[in-house]
Amino acid sequence: MKKKILGLSLSLAVPVIFTLFISPMFIKPNINESVSTLIGFGVFWGLAFVIVFFTQIVENQPLATIGWKPLSWKLGLAAIGLGILLSLLVPVLTLLVSRVFPPSNSGTVTQVASNYSWWILLLSVLTAGITEEILFRGYPLERLQEITGNKWISGLISMVFFVTAHATGWNLAHIVGVVIPLGIILTGLYFWQRNLLFVMIVHVVIDLPIVFIALLS
Repeated sequence: MKKKILGLSLSLAVPVIFTLFISPMFIKPNINESVSTLIGFGVFWGLAFVIVFFTQIVENQPLATIGWKPLSWKLGLAAIGLGILLSLLVPVLTLLVSRVFPPSNSGTVTQVASNYSWWILLLSVLTAGITEEILFRGYPLERLQEITGNKWISGLISMVFFVTAHATGWNLAHIVGVVIPLGIILTGLYFWQRNLLFVMIVHVVIDLPIVFIALLS
């Protein structure tokens, strides 16, 4: 139990603490935005590798216990298709939520795309799609379900940390209209397949249009 609690702290609490406190208080004020963004990517990749190491060495468990399993080509194509469909859903959700929340020029997909180079956004897409699925889905969903015996509770706890980690950089409309519903869908997809690679591909494809927006602008 102690190992699981430690693993969950590394997987859920540390990314949120870094995103909400360490980065805005100690890194962003002292370093230019592009470099601080790259440092953030490095932290998330580092934490993802720590969780992989922790699972195998400290817990002495195979990576299959956090959803790292082979992916068939059919399931891979299904993941790409689902990602495309869900990426098309993003502007629809954004439009619907903008009718409820006051419009904002900051913290939108367009604003973020215009602020960064395409290659930084591509790194962002890969970082989010891979590391977030390890940190906020694969490891915590499996370990929390082992602790609580309930996948709904584990899904809810994981979602709270996932959404909180996105609280900076995006406006309220994007968080409510995009981050929360897509986070719920990705959680459901993980429980459906129990396959990290499947959900990683879906996540990457959902986020990929931001790179094309940056290239076109």
